[in-house]
Formats: sequence, structure tokens, C-alpha cells
Amino acid sequence: MASKPLQTVSVLIPFLLSAYVMYSITFVIDPLSHYFNTGIPEIILAVTLSWIGGAIGGLIFGRLSDVIGRKKALLFSFFLICIPEIINFKLVNIYELYGLWFLIGFGVNGENGISYAIIAELRFTNLRGFLGGLMQGFYALGALLGAITSLFITNFRLIFLVPGLIFALSFLLWPFVPEEKSRFPGSKISEIFRKDIIKITIIGSIVSLASFLFIIPAFSLMPTTLQLLHFRNYDVIIAIGDILATFSYALSGYISDVKGRRFAALVFSSIAVIASFIFTFSFIIVGVFLVYFFSAFFAFFGVWLSELYPQRIRGAGTNFALLIGRLIGGGFGTLFVTLLPFSLRDSLGIVLIAMAILASLGIYFLN
Repeated sequence: MASKPLQTVSVLIPFLLSAYVMYSITFVIDPLSHYFNTGIPEIILAVTLSWIGGAIGGLIFGRLSDVIGRKKALLFSFFLICIPEIINFKLVNIYELYGLWFLIGFGVNGENGISYAIIAELRFTNLRGFLGGLMQGFYALGALLGAITSLFITNFRLIFLVPGLIFALSFLLWPFVPEEKSRFPGSKISEIFRKDIIKITIIGSIVSLASFLFIIPAFSLMPTTLQLLHFRNYDVIIAIGDILATFSYALSGYISDVKGRRFAALVFSSIAVIASFIFTFSFIIVGVFLVYFFSAFFAFFGVWLSELYPQRIRGAGTNFALLIGRLIGGGFGTLFVTLLPFSLRDSLGIVLIAMAILASLGIYFLN
């Protein structure tokens, strides 16, 4: 049996590399629009499709992990992340782009959901919240890795190829993923609507929706917002924000281990409301940093959900609750913000305030 630290690393590193893959397209949107001789919205559609695929993939892989086991299901998700990302190197038309990114989202969110369940089931650590927060913080770190890659590589095909090849390292770590002791082929997804569980499913879905509608527009539109407001070195500001988020997500998870999941999430979501007001109506840069930092109310949410569901339906239940957030918040959240009849800063700020309040209310009732 692999050592405990190696088992933990075997889950954390693929999660980080999946985020690296997922963000790779965000750094080549303009080059792709020129290559396909189309507008930027047509390329953004690929990002939307990745989140739609992610919502479906998360649910399917969550259910699969309950039936055949977390470790086996995780391996299948690796193939759906790695192979389509590498195939992007040979893109010929925009429809291939759409199909490949649907599959990548399918695999990435499947991998993420299974990883939450694996961390929740670790018996050798009392720091599951910290590990879950660290994992979620890896999304910010994955974006940072993507930015560094695009800084040194200008060919959009290589910007796809490099993360795809690096993700292949996950296959070397897979043998060390902890093997689950129980499988539940007789479990039914309908069990998540049982009388004693449905509250978790409904409130978990509400918090998921609010969280994704907060985080995805914030991280996706903040760079453009600062550009439109003519901030110099806006990319440096965003990089600092990504680093702050990576740290705060781990911190939030650690606090949840010490003080409790609900307490930590509620503290961070409540301050996220204040941070959103500051960004919208007062000090922009301070607001940006605070929004990034206190978005960590979502840090350990996947692990928390996994702990709340019984083990036999843990994968399906967690990913069902995350489905609405991934589908609406991830798939259409950014588009929704841009369609509001205000300046981008005001539109983004209004959504952030509303979603932080909604998340706080949901977290208060989630137990």
C-alpha cells in the first residue's frame, strides 16, 4: 500500500492539472477567433459547452463512482481530460472545438466530483476540509499556470498540447489513489430525494448555484472589467488575486476543520457580501482582492457535501447538487452578467452581491 502522503498527492495533483487543462482555452480565445475567422462569442460558446458537459459528466461520473468504485471511475475521467486536450493540437474546424471542449468539461468535472468523495472518505486525516480547500484553490493556481504557459508560448496549438501532455502525468499517479473499501451497485440515484436527505439536495443545489454564479463571473470577467476601467498592469492585479485565492481556499478549509464547515463557510460568505459592495461602489482594487480572497466560502463545499450524503449515494448526491451550479453558473453565468443593461463593473458587482447573500442564506440552513 502507498504511503498516506503519496495517496493524498495522487488525488491533489490530477485535480490541479485538470484545472490547468480547463483554463487553457481562456488564454487563446482571440487567436482562435482569428484562426476560424469568427467572432469571440463563437469561441466563448466552447467554454459554455465545457460547463454544460461538466454538469452532465459530473453527474454521470458521480453515479459511476458509486457503482464501480471511485478509483476506476477516476481513471476513465483521466482519458476524457487528456485525449481531447491533446487532440486540440490538430484542430481543423470550430465544430471540433465545440465537441472536444464538451468532452473536456465532461471529464474535468467528473474527476473533480470523484476527488471530493475520495477526500471525504480519507480515514487517515482530520484535515479533509483543508485538503478540499486546497484542491479548490488549485483552480486559481491552474489559471496561473495557464497564464505562465501563454506568456512563453504564442502558438495556440501548443498552449493546448502542453497542458494535455503534462496532465498525462496523472496516469502515473493513479495506482497510488486510495482504493475504496465499499461499492454500492444496488444504490439508486432517486435516494437523494428521500425524505431524510432531500433537504441536503435542495439547499446544496441552491448554495452550488449561488457559488458558481459568484466565482465563475468573478474570475472570468474581472480581467476585462479592469481593462475597460483602464487599469495599467491589470494582469499583475489578477495574478495577485489568484495567489490570494489559492491561499485563502486552503485557509478556509483549515478553519472548517477546526471550527466546523458551516461556521467557516458562513464567515467567508458574509464577508464576501461586504467585499462585493466595496468592489462595486468604492475601492476597486481593494474590492478585487477581497472578492478573490473571500470567494473561499466555496473552498471545501464539495467535500462538505460529500460528508453530508450517505456513502452509498455520495458520488451521485454530491454531483447532482453541483450540477445546477455547473450548468447555470458555469455555463451561462458569464453571459448573464454581460447581458445586464449596466456597465460591466456594475453588472458584475450586482451579481456578486446577490449571489453572496444567497449563498450565505443557503449555508446557514445547510447541515
